[in-house]
Amino acid sequence: MKNASRLVGAFLAGTVAIGGFHPFELWFMPLASLIIIIFIAQGSGIRSRLVIFYLYGVGFLLPLLHWSSTYVGSVPWLILALGFSAFFLILSLGFRAGKASILLFPFSFALSESLRAILPFGGFGWGRFGFAQLDGPLQEWLRIGGVALAGYIVALTAVLISRLSRQSLFVLPLLLVGAVGIIPASASAAAAGESYRIGLIQGGVSQLGLEFNATPRDVFRRHFAVTDELLDRQEVDLILWPENASDLDPFLDEEINGELTRLASENQVPIVIGAVTSNQEGLENVSLLFNEKGSLQSRYQKRDLVPFGEYVPLRSLATAISSLAESVKDFVPGSAIKTHAIEDLRFAPLICYEILDDRVAWDNLKASNIGVVQTNNATFGRSWQSGQQFQMTRVRAFESQIPFVVAATTGETALISKDGSVESRIAKFQQGSLIVEVAPVEPSIPKIAPELLLILSVLVVSGSHFWRWNMRR
Repeated sequence: MKNASRLVGAFLAGTVAIGGFHPFELWFMPLASLIIIIFIAQGSGIRSRLVIFYLYGVGFLLPLLHWSSTYVGSVPWLILALGFSAFFLILSLGFRAGKASILLFPFSFALSESLRAILPFGGFGWGRFGFAQLDGPLQEWLRIGGVALAGYIVALTAVLISRLSRQSLFVLPLLLVGAVGIIPASASAAAAGESYRIGLIQGGVSQLGLEFNATPRDVFRRHFAVTDELLDRQEVDLILWPENASDLDPFLDEEINGELTRLASENQVPIVIGAVTSNQEGLENVSLLFNEKGSLQSRYQKRDLVPFGEYVPLRSLATAISSLAESVKDFVPGSAIKTHAIEDLRFAPLICYEILDDRVAWDNLKASNIGVVQTNNATFGRSWQSGQQFQMTRVRAFESQIPFVVAATTGETALISKDGSVESRIAKFQQGSLIVEVAPVEPSIPKIAPELLLILSVLVVSGSHFWRWNMRR
């Protein structure tokens, strides 16, 4: 294949992988993408492979992350996509003559995804291939080792399929490894108690975009009105509001505090709200549980903050690139896992971006018997962002084998079963409420930690190249 054709093919192969994610959600597209890029890269030298895999990353991330340009322009989007495409350079280390690539390429891919998920500033693992495997034959690997291991299996399957044409007897037994993923990892956990009726509130906003909360009292009133109307006609055990439902501190604003107290006490129902509070160190993105008397019972503070969205690293540089960085006020991350409890129901909520982080998600879910997500996606308008995040939430439900409830300002507010299927939902951008019945279930967190796969990948990839360098001496 001529060099120019390889480069164009590499970019196009990256775009194929987008098919695994919302709005397409075809599990086999990332697999097909890797098979194509393996064929393109074979026979190339290391310098050519570096360019090939960088363009592959660009072809994938540039369109996948286009939602990040919504309302803020193309510069942040280009920096995000082009910067994180550099992690795909690691895939160029996954090739060896003979059969060694069968071992080396999947670990190089796992290393690339693992590092992208933690570096820099806590990483950005959006678009990891494991998030696309729900409803496919490899989905059970999610319950064995989560998104990280499922991505490794996708890469292993791709390299094995790419070798089939060579009729290698060495490859055929290894291909059976992929079939193990069809076998359920463990029996699904049984419900641990009686069902609870939860009222999910999607109050909406007056306007989509960065200024969605320019009138925060209006956003609060929208959620309050939907809740009040719901409680006039139905009884529930819990009300759940989304992230940013009250960006006016309910402990400092007497009107907001009074309204919440009245709503909870008059209806004798606990309410969990997403709010912004503050202390001497800065702002806090929190989930607050007000009991049926209207008193604060428990408080969870978001631990995994969005770089450049909830705090600004390298502020002087960021401001020079985009003046919008000046308007971002730094939030303070939480330091501990706190759970809300209503009788036998307990949960440490995941607030928006936290659904992306394996360790934060798993640690919160270990303390829960129902998955709860509070999110606000109004800042990304009608882009793919909310759908891609919702896809991740379905994966987390399948991974942990517990039902999830999602409350979102603009959608999608929903109930997700423990097998990842959507039981009921409110349409995007529609104001309304949804009553769901959920029984608590003890979680079954995957046994193989992402940190273990990262360490193993580092050892395999670095050890292989050290051995090769040593043999050449």
